[in-house]
Amino acid sequence: MSTKARTRPTAAFVGVLGFAAILYLAMCAAQPHLPHVLFDYNTWFEREADSVLYRVLWLLGDATEPHFQKTLLGGIGVLAGSVIAYLLAKAKSPLAGTTICYSSGKWPYVLLASMLSLALSVALYGGLRFEGDAWIPTFVPYVCVAGAVVLLYGCTAASVLTGAVLGALLTTPVTMFMREVICLPAGLPGVIASVSGMWIGGIIAFELCRILPWMEPVDYTTPHSGLLAPPPSAEEKSAHPNRFFLRRLLADYSEPMFVGNEIAGGMLVLGSMLSWILNPDHPFYGTGWFPALITCQLITGAVALYAYWPHWIEGDFFPSFVPVVSVAPAMVLTFGASPFIIVFSAVLGGLMCPPIANMINERIPAHWHGMVGFTFSMAFCSFSVGVLLRYILMAFPMLG
Repeated sequence: MSTKARTRPTAAFVGVLGFAAILYLAMCAAQPHLPHVLFDYNTWFEREADSVLYRVLWLLGDATEPHFQKTLLGGIGVLAGSVIAYLLAKAKSPLAGTTICYSSGKWPYVLLASMLSLALSVALYGGLRFEGDAWIPTFVPYVCVAGAVVLLYGCTAASVLTGAVLGALLTTPVTMFMREVICLPAGLPGVIASVSGMWIGGIIAFELCRILPWMEPVDYTTPHSGLLAPPPSAEEKSAHPNRFFLRRLLADYSEPMFVGNEIAGGMLVLGSMLSWILNPDHPFYGTGWFPALITCQLITGAVALYAYWPHWIEGDFFPSFVPVVSVAPAMVLTFGASPFIIVFSAVLGGLMCPPIANMINERIPAHWHGMVGFTFSMAFCSFSVGVLLRYILMAFPMLG
């Protein structure tokens, strides 16, 4: 690789870190003065159990649940942004950004399977309530099995319906079991249960698909007939490293939904910010720590991209998105929103998660999708950082 190709986007990296710090201070200063126009999280959760309208709104908010944001407008934003990105890519517009869904053209089928699985999960489990636990993991199928089955088995009615049903029936129950029986009693971050439900349920689903007579596997990298523009070339990324860094940082916000586009990711963030402006008790489960969440996600995404920049230059994909939706936000939710927790978990998550996910996916069977490695890495790193952070805060409680 040439020297130019190895040039790291230092200006963009430093700029993102500075922007995150300024944004955090500004949001903390503004939060006490914001209105309460939009319903708060507790109202949303309580009404969702017996109101069809609130359950539909809950379903839309689940589109941001992988990011811990849980906002209505963010969910609408990422869905609308994905549609816009797909239509621009189909029209071969220069404004399309990073081509959606790995340039495969399969995104409409991935979306359909994921939304059907999400709707089934919300219908089956949305009304459940556990004593002392104000959260139900209905979002889990939306970002794992359903879309992965379509990518592995093609754009057919069989793969869409099979992925949707298996996703809802396998992943959410596993998550609820692990959360109520293991994580909460042990004081472990709840994200461990969520992502473990994904990789455990995913493995079961992929093995079942091998024996179901109506499922015919295809290589998930094989293009659909609606093939879109290829991803950016190494030359393009190397020629404009700072620009690609910023684009990829936003695109990583939509990567859990198999989208990977900066328009979709940017609209998710903007929608969640608008939700926060309309009611700071609406996002992030009503904790009031949304400024810390946004900050830690920006930092950990930037660290992961910068640390493993050569992988992005040399290949079409590297799992830099993994810590954005796992370690950093989970540690803030579990241990609080102090500056130390934000920075420590963001940096450690950004350094740990991507290489572990990549190592696992290089060794899994061909009939398993890479979401297995992504979500296992999320669980392992969240557990490791959580245990380490717990002992650090026991020794130095002033850091919490």
